[in-house]
Amino acid sequence: MKKQYKIVVGNTVAVPVAGSHTNESGNAIPFKFSLICKRLDTAGLKSALNGGDTQVDDFIADVAMGWRDQRLVLEDDEKPAEFCQEALAALLSISGMGMLCFTAYMKEAGAKAKN
Repeated sequence: MKKQYKIVVGNTVAVPVAGSHTNESGNAIPFKFSLICKRLDTAGLKSALNGGDTQVDDFIADVAMGWRDQRLVLEDDEKPAEFCQEALAALLSISGMGMLCFTAYMKEAGAKAKN
């Protein structure tokens, strides 16, 4: 009989995303927010990446479940948009944002060495 083991790692992970965008004057405008994402195990990650055929925006759309402190996508009243797939798509339409979120996810979702 095969022994069963329980992995003691949460099913979700807060992924800090930080960067900047350049305004029309050439000034860097910093931003920082957290994506709340499903944590994939190695097999799940391999499956989600489909052997490299998956686009990073699609990957983030599949794992993201919410966000905190997001101020790049606003409602008509200038308040930060609540998380939904449409608001996430708007966020990911910012050039480079998908890769930035993907890189942050890969860094945060797995085990890492203690400093």
